[in-house]
Amino acid sequence: MKAKNTDLIGGLFMVITALFFWTKMDKFTPYAKIFPKAIIILVFLSGIGLLIKSRTNGANSELFVLDDKAKMILVAAISLAWVLLFKKIGFVVTSFLALGILIWVLGEKKSLKNFIMSFLIAGGEIGLLYYVFSKVLYVPFPKGFFF
Repeated sequence: MKAKNTDLIGGLFMVITALFFWTKMDKFTPYAKIFPKAIIILVFLSGIGLLIKSRTNGANSELFVLDDKAKMILVAAISLAWVLLFKKIGFVVTSFLALGILIWVLGEKKSLKNFIMSFLIAGGEIGLLYYVFSKVLYVPFPKGFFF
């Protein structure tokens, strides 16, 4: 496969994505726009930074390395399953399972210890997210088996 300027491709993707989401904020209330606007601006500026970097000393490499294709397909399948099962099973269970599996799959070593650590990390992160958004910010999540 021919080497590509991945900084250029990534920068273009980020700028186009930021512009797309910027156009979708017209129905938000003024206070609901604050956080998305900040994130979109950061994504846009990061994309511009990558575009500038691509012109000075861009990273030229293969876009998809052959060894990573299987992991990429698995990550896409897990992400799709998470999206499809999110409302049926609930936020906590689907996110815990998906994140735990993703951390383990993308890790370097495959061992029982790393498998357990992956799910401990996922449990901590999902627990923190659930607490902050549901108990502090009162954002409702889809209910599932346990929550």
